[in-house]
Amino acid sequence: MADPHVNALLQEMATEMAFLSPDSAQGLTLIAAVLEQLQEQQAVTGSADARRELALCQTLCQPAASGAGLSQPQLEQLQSAFERMSNALYLVKPTPEDPLAQQLGSAGLSGQAQNAQDQVNPQAQQAQDGEGTEGRFFIGPDDDLELLNEFCNEGRDLLGQVEQGVLVLEDNPRHKDTLNQVFRAFHTFKGGAGFLGIAPIQLLAHHLESLLDAARKDQLPINQAVIDVILAGGDALQKYVSAIARQLAGEDRGQAIFVDTSELLVRIEACLRGEPAPAASAATPPQASDLPDLPPAEPVAMPAVQPAAAAELLAQHKPPVVLASAAPPVAAPAPAPDQSASAGKPAPAPTGQASKVAARTEALANFVKLDTHKLDALVDLMGELVIAQSMVVQHSLVQQLRDRELDRHLRQLSRITTDLQRNAMSLRMVPIRSTFQKMNRLVRDLAAAQHKQVQLVLSGEDTELDRNIVEELADPLLHMMRNAVDHGIESPADRLAAGKSALGTIELHATHQGGGILIRLRDDGRGLDTQRILNKALQKGLITAEDAPTDKSIFNLIFLPGFSTAEAVTDISGRGVGMDVVRGNIARLRGRIDITSALGQGTTFEIFLPLTLAIIDGMLVGVGQERFIVPTLTIRESLRPQPQMVSTVQGKGELIRVRDKLIPLVRLSDKLGLVSQVRDPCEGIVMVVDSGARSRALLVDSLIGKQEVVIKSLGPTFQHQQGMSGAAILGDGRVALIIDPEAVSQLGSASEMAA
Repeated sequence: MADPHVNALLQEMATEMAFLSPDSAQGLTLIAAVLEQLQEQQAVTGSADARRELALCQTLCQPAASGAGLSQPQLEQLQSAFERMSNALYLVKPTPEDPLAQQLGSAGLSGQAQNAQDQVNPQAQQAQDGEGTEGRFFIGPDDDLELLNEFCNEGRDLLGQVEQGVLVLEDNPRHKDTLNQVFRAFHTFKGGAGFLGIAPIQLLAHHLESLLDAARKDQLPINQAVIDVILAGGDALQKYVSAIARQLAGEDRGQAIFVDTSELLVRIEACLRGEPAPAASAATPPQASDLPDLPPAEPVAMPAVQPAAAAELLAQHKPPVVLASAAPPVAAPAPAPDQSASAGKPAPAPTGQASKVAARTEALANFVKLDTHKLDALVDLMGELVIAQSMVVQHSLVQQLRDRELDRHLRQLSRITTDLQRNAMSLRMVPIRSTFQKMNRLVRDLAAAQHKQVQLVLSGEDTELDRNIVEELADPLLHMMRNAVDHGIESPADRLAAGKSALGTIELHATHQGGGILIRLRDDGRGLDTQRILNKALQKGLITAEDAPTDKSIFNLIFLPGFSTAEAVTDISGRGVGMDVVRGNIARLRGRIDITSALGQGTTFEIFLPLTLAIIDGMLVGVGQERFIVPTLTIRESLRPQPQMVSTVQGKGELIRVRDKLIPLVRLSDKLGLVSQVRDPCEGIVMVVDSGARSRALLVDSLIGKQEVVIKSLGPTFQHQQGMSGAAILGDGRVALIIDPEAVSQLGSASEMAA
């Protein structure tokens, strides 16, 4: 549609119709007013189909003048008439000059409004300006970049709804509420693209909407072919959105945005005609970049004047789809071994969520959209305030005063500052739901590609943590999920032979634990074979035959770069890249990862993460005259060793035996070139910390105490400083550097580096 005003009127009408209820006149008066405005638009007067459906809508809205409402059949009739009018306005007239428009506008796509010669061809109109040819379009200097950015943000949300809804429909094709939700998401997506004049996106969304509309009217059964087509359509729209976002970010500016949808359109036509859909081109399993780039689930309320505002309103008033629940989990019946088409299906949506959803949607009205840069600035200023307050309270002159009134005011200031900091930090907290739900599609596609039967059970999706951590966590979880499906879950035949159900289960769970976040990924597959890992490590020279590693040490070998036990390299695994990325990303988030496994029973990965990256819970230690902070999440235990626990092994340096395990001793003073007050380890404190895949024992002079500190970056001058991940200003105004245990353990001594 070329007329943005008509598009805005249709969006307004769609929004009001979403909230109509039987026997209620609320909203009908406004709809009648919108219809009067549409009646005067040239795009409507020029289309016989649009005029006919508009007249029917006006007739149905006449009871609103007397304050009466519509019955349920009348509401459905009004909805159908509105959809036919909207489709008539969106329909494309095929032209000889535009082969793609001929394909898009073929009579079989919509099944409605066959009189195409009266319609506007937005793609042909764009072609006159050098745009839109063969589905291409450009972002020009005169385009409204802010609206395009808004379209990308809303588009990601809508495509997320589509993907989760389609996965539910795959398991329950007759779930009408979910079917309507997916249909409305495509409809709103189409409206937003039409408002901005992006014809290729608008047309593809229109044809996907027509597919869903046929399913809603029971004219098209939802089978595996239809599910695959809808998912492929969502992927194509996601590629369009990602391409727009890249150009808005300054990449590929001035280049045409093009996504080849010709094969997809042929498949849509076949589905609408009830014919077998042509097989899709062979594709590699999804990569990280292929997954929908869903933002953290931040609540959003859009003003009415924004384009495609109905997206937010519809999203707020439609219950989100929960694909699996673990409280309690619903045991899915195990399909027969030959039912490979059902591989990767999610568990059916639970039915007891209505009250929770209603409560959550009630609260959405109180949220506003906020620039994240402003939010980060607020948190940074809050950290400065906490530091300033602490410096005032601990100042020597203030400490010398003995005034009760002043002490009371300082305590009150401290309480208010703490509450303010806690509330400011909570603004950065978002549920992990969006990251978890990305995994459903990944598991489905991987299971189908490998002919395995896998169900993914999610729990704890409402667990909140820092939005920056949520964004960084997607890639590690993707690699771990690929590893679980490929290496962990066996084929149906192997599972049946081992006495298991043919349906494998992967559980993904998040919860708060010990002031941080615990994310647990568990599968009931074959487990880790320690002997096989050990043989591979010996073959690669990672360990020697004289070593006697524990099971935990053997498990940690899979995190080493280039390590893989796969017999052959495939599109999914075998190159030894992936798990080392997981460990590196988790370390950058100042977290740690543990593995437990039992051969033939499954493997469990546990990721421990801090709640936020802005504040760190650390142990303040002293080395010589300096103070340092060691993140508490990396500390296993602290102790003062006995003489018999310390030994020196030729070629391996100093070792300390802790719980019958030899751990390398790292003198922090030697690594940093400081004069330590302690040379004998038995007179200092040893901190056993996680350092990558191994443990290290850091020797410090003293433990000063545990405290939360605001993290400060080292700045460009010290950004290449090794061994430190940041700094913090203490209450007395002194600066304490934050130790990176893994980086410090890899440093040579200060004398070696000086040489």
